[in-house]
Amino acid sequence: MQLQPGDERYVTLDGALKTPLSLLFMLLFFTRGYLAWIISLTFAEDRARLLKFFYTTTEQFGLALLAGAPALVVFVLITQVKTEIVPWVSTSFKVVPLLLWFSWMVDGVLLLSLISQLWPTFSFVKAMLLFGWLMVGWMLLFSRHLRRFIALLRQD
Repeated sequence: MQLQPGDERYVTLDGALKTPLSLLFMLLFFTRGYLAWIISLTFAEDRARLLKFFYTTTEQFGLALLAGAPALVVFVLITQVKTEIVPWVSTSFKVVPLLLWFSWMVDGVLLLSLISQLWPTFSFVKAMLLFGWLMVGWMLLFSRHLRRFIALLRQD
């Protein structure tokens, strides 16, 4: 890991990289389908009824799982970041931006189908999901901390 002046804020006192909060927010946002599925497993009476509260069709639930799969891969990669970075983690981080963009695009299709399902009615939840989706796109484009974190892990 080649640190440059100003990189002190990206590293802990132990020498490990700090995971950006923006990346954690993105992963949580993209894996909300998996979170809804886990919550539905605890609802013993009717598991499908709780999932229908979040997703009106099974295709939407499938899209949510598809959007969350690359985010789960990125989460596993983040758990492997230690003081010494293993070479396979470093090479795997080269595809992290592509995985996050893929999740963002699939999630956009999912949100488009959720919003168009009941188009004329306003829903605060849909508005917040759309705002979160736009925020994630903004962070993927312009977050210097996220870009520097990935560059430090790639060890270019």
